[in-house]
Amino acid sequence: MADAAENERRHEAHPDLSDATPHLVALRVALIRYQLNGSPAALDDAFAAAAAGSAVRRGRRHAEPVDADEARSLMAQMPEFEELVLAAVGAAERSAHAAACELWSWFGLSSAAPTWDPTERSGAQILVACACAPLDVRGAAWLRPRLLRLASRRWAAILMTELTAGNDGLWRRVLGERYESVHECCAPRSKWRTRELSELLISNERTAGALSDRLTRWLAQGGDFHTLPGELEAAFVLTRTPARIA
Repeated sequence: MADAAENERRHEAHPDLSDATPHLVALRVALIRYQLNGSPAALDDAFAAAAAGSAVRRGRRHAEPVDADEARSLMAQMPEFEELVLAAVGAAERSAHAAACELWSWFGLSSAAPTWDPTERSGAQILVACACAPLDVRGAAWLRPRLLRLASRRWAAILMTELTAGNDGLWRRVLGERYESVHECCAPRSKWRTRELSELLISNERTAGALSDRLTRWLAQGGDFHTLPGELEAAFVLTRTPARIA
């Protein structure tokens, strides 16, 4: 009995890697199904199989969240797991780019909408791998907000460049019915005229910083277009009133 218990403890600490084989076979099958028809159900099955295979590989630590180094190690040990991660990141990146295209269209911008850069793509791979181990503790609820935050500050900076270079026609389109009050209340003034809002972003670092922060947060929270004009208005109003002379 003592020998059996000791053998079990050793197996938990150093699991037989072949024990993961059935889960990796199931993962391979699910990946093939996903590649053939793009089925979300197949991707869900692949994640479940990957989580089960990862749990076997991790032994008695299977219920503890992995860190980035262990996530990389698991991908190196299980090529099927790495393939799943790459497939999931590809799908997430396409979704993120589609959202960026929608945002650029909403702003009426003619420049190309951004996608993830290599650093963000690499970060997404680690996040997806970490979400699987353990899946029941992390999963989609843990993963989604972290993927949204990946590029939010960089994309907000790109938007700020576009907004600073734009004329008030852009601001009229973006702010909608809020434009007149924002322009009257917040735009810089000379003795002769009220200037454009984009001029304020060039001259007032506080307003530009507040606008960038709100865009970053808005993107990280999922980018609800109904709330965006209010976010932009708040950045102007909170940093400019009552002072208007610039």
